[in-house]
Amino acid sequence: MKILFVISSLASGGAERVMVNLANRLSRNHEMYIATFSDDEPYYSLSDEVKHIKLGLLKSSKNVFGRIKNTFFRIKTVKNIIEEIDADVQISFMTHTNIISIMASKLAGRRIIVSERIAYDFYGSGFLNFLRRAVYPMSDALVTQTYSDKKHYAFMHNVKVIYNPLFVNTVPGQKEKVVLAVGRLDKQKRFERLIETFAQIDTDWKLLIAGDGPERSRLELKIKALEAENIQLLGRKKNIEEYYAKASVFVLSSRREGFPNVLIEAMAYGCAVVSFDCPYGPAEIIEDGVDGILVENQNHEKLKEELKRVIRDEELRKRLGKAAIGVRDRYAVDKIAQEWEHLIREVVEGD
Repeated sequence: MKILFVISSLASGGAERVMVNLANRLSRNHEMYIATFSDDEPYYSLSDEVKHIKLGLLKSSKNVFGRIKNTFFRIKTVKNIIEEIDADVQISFMTHTNIISIMASKLAGRRIIVSERIAYDFYGSGFLNFLRRAVYPMSDALVTQTYSDKKHYAFMHNVKVIYNPLFVNTVPGQKEKVVLAVGRLDKQKRFERLIETFAQIDTDWKLLIAGDGPERSRLELKIKALEAENIQLLGRKKNIEEYYAKASVFVLSSRREGFPNVLIEAMAYGCAVVSFDCPYGPAEIIEDGVDGILVENQNHEKLKEELKRVIRDEELRKRLGKAAIGVRDRYAVDKIAQEWEHLIREVVEGD
């Protein structure tokens, strides 16, 4: 079977990582293509069996007329590549790309599955929600990352929840006095508040934050102002597995998530996780008190108390970390790939 994935780019984000790893896995049994609007090389390792097509569509527009012209050009270009490849099904990731891809696939008379990689209300745009409601029903199926997010798509006829696959490259590591946080350095992740919270804990443990983004300078100034020598910004790390392996505790401080890949990755390495119960994802991943700790969303005082508890209680920390490793079975790539295979065949063989 020929399968064509479409996405804006293959940069260092979570959606991009899921697509690359899923395409690599499916390429064992299918002829795989990934078309990107960007001309950039993939950040993650792409199998030689997956053909990467760079469409060169990330051109900026000076005004509304330019944006409209660009949109029609993108639709036409995607339609042409669909017809050229003659794929059995197209799978598109991320909202804006999904809308373009649906229009292109319908013009080409082909089947399409779209996948949302963020929460429905992430953008807070009424116009974008209008476009979703108008265009998404033309797709053959929609995949959401959580059941919480699925509830927003009552206007769709075929919505499936497929969790993100977990990829664990086993890295040996001795657990250290490290609390780890991972994510893009933007306001949504609430790292500034996390830094303030951790700085209030009297401990010889370190807080390491891996990632990069627009808030980096602001966070550096915050750490300096607090004289928090045990808090460090690591920047973006390709070898993030090494940090999961040595971290004893993982903390997720986000205000919201789509599906926090970093959370299941940390759990797979036996970290005791402390996470805000933010929309969406943590409550579907963590069983509170069993394989992690859920904290009322944005209750930083409670977050501080729970971090103190897992830092100081070695028995609790080890118990949570041991139970957390169970995510390796729940989100195993072979299991998730089978769910995608089932949906793909359902769509391709449908009337």
